[in-house]
Parts: sequence; C-alpha cells; structure tokens
Amino acid sequence: MPPFAAAAAAVLALTGCGAQEGADHYGTADRTVTVDAGEEFTLEVPANPALGQNWYLAEPRPDTHVLTYRGKREEEKGGGSTGSGDGTQYFDFTALRAGRATVRLLHCPMAGCHSGTETAAPFPDPSRPGTTTMSPFPTATGTPDDLPAFFVYTITVR
Repeated sequence: MPPFAAAAAAVLALTGCGAQEGADHYGTADRTVTVDAGEEFTLEVPANPALGQNWYLAEPRPDTHVLTYRGKREEEKGGGSTGSGDGTQYFDFTALRAGRATVRLLHCPMAGCHSGTETAAPFPDPSRPGTTTMSPFPTATGTPDDLPAFFVYTITVR
C-alpha cells in the first residue's frame, strides 16, 4: 500500500474517536426517545461550565427498573481563554427493560441554581399555609436560553 494510502486509511480509522462507542446521542430537541432494552444512550446538552452554565439530573430520578444512570461528563471546545469556547455536557444511561421513564435535566445558566435537588422539590406556599407550590423553574418547551428551566425527556424502552 502506498504511504499516502496508508495515511488516508489511518485518518479514516480515527474518525469518530471521542464519541462514546455504540451509544446513540439525543439533544435538547429530542424530548421523546425510544430505545431497545440493553441499549446505551446519551442525552447531549450545550453548556459552558466556565461561565456558570451547568445542567443537572434533577429529582425525581428516572425509574431504576427501566434505566440506569451511568454518569455525567463534559467536553469544552475552542477558545483560548476561559469560557470563550463552546461546551457540551453528556448524561449517559443504559436501558434495562421494557417500560417508560422520565428524565428531568435542569438547565442552570449563569449559576442560576447549584444542583438538581435544591430546585426539584416543591416549596412551601406562603399564601396558603400547609401547601406547596411547584418548583420555581418552568418546564422548557424550546431551546436553552438565559433562564433556568427543566428539560423533560420521556424515554420508552422496548
């Protein structure tokens, strides 16, 4: 094989490195996801943690009989100075068996919140003692913006 052909083959072999092998990726527009039992998949969201923008897996957690949460990771690209590049956060799951689970990711721009648990629980309603209100953050219907919001994913495992 000529040297240039070997180099081209090596480049092709390296294409896709860095992606999680075999896992399907779903973005913020993919709020309804269907996967097969045993399949690994990832929810992929835009973030820049250096600028205080983070995502959290919120309470209540997905049904552990249907999904296993494998963890969160992040990647930052570009930019020579802190916060000047784009980033991505990944939430990795494994589908265990047939069923349906809800995954709630809390988008927190500009350090608007600090965890998925502090905002997920209902708050006391001062106007009606003994009752609670919904979380102060709405459920997002569009793309991430400058306000905290929950991104709710319905995962169907077949």
